[in-house]
Amino acid sequence: MYLCAMPFAANLNGQLLDQLPEALALAQRAVFYGDALFETMRVSEGRIPLLERHLVRLFAGLTALGFAVPPDWSAGFFQKEIRCTAPPNARVRLTVWRSPGGRYAPADNTPQFLITAEPLDSPYPNWLEPGLELGLCTTVRLPVDAFSNLKTLNAARYVAAAREARDKGWNDAVLLNAHDRVCEATSSNVFWWEGDRLCTVLLLEGCVAGVFRAAVLETACSAGIPVAEKTACPEVLHAANEIFLTNAARGIMPVRIFAGRNYSSSRTRHLFDLIRHAFWPTAENQ
Repeated sequence: MYLCAMPFAANLNGQLLDQLPEALALAQRAVFYGDALFETMRVSEGRIPLLERHLVRLFAGLTALGFAVPPDWSAGFFQKEIRCTAPPNARVRLTVWRSPGGRYAPADNTPQFLITAEPLDSPYPNWLEPGLELGLCTTVRLPVDAFSNLKTLNAARYVAAAREARDKGWNDAVLLNAHDRVCEATSSNVFWWEGDRLCTVLLLEGCVAGVFRAAVLETACSAGIPVAEKTACPEVLHAANEIFLTNAARGIMPVRIFAGRNYSSSRTRHLFDLIRHAFWPTAENQ
């Protein structure tokens, strides 16, 4: 998957990629069956602050899906491969799929990988003014099962939700799970404030186990902020003091409007500053 007309770099199994047919042949199981996982991470001034957390999640997913993880796939290995591919400030996607062969039952459980990198203007996430406008997705529901927390290529529902958000003039959409409870946004976890308590959706509700989600919870706990992981119907978000989204590439994204209601972001801004200090300390001087 090398798009020569786009501002991307690509690294396939340790080799800079310039042959599209080769990539498609190797990625047969990803293209035909979605038999793949991916991680999206941020490179900041050549550093990858959350790399080890991303790899812990990736390896857990690969094990759950029955991949044979190579013993040399360490943090050092991927750090080297990413640095060979990505500029100093970049949004990087690491996609891993099973080797070609077989139909639904695979012939080879050895993984292949592709690294793509898109340059970013800033080395760290910046506070998003004036905030996002969200709506409630009505077109799809997310399943709740053993694979719900994994970042797989099976993204048709997220694509449908993103299209709905675009068509309705929102920045993003909140998706419900099969039980009509809040699950996540199209590429982010959902947080909200109930007074001084920071809340987010339980992983058992089917949301992706976000790397930045975990970092936010850990940082909040370290700062003495009460936290709760819980179930929530849409009315809980309507009653919240503040709402924000999180992902590893964009960090904390405050919500200005959800379902027509305006929200403040003072507590969210304080948490944003704590997170930036913890993971991007050089940003304090900017």
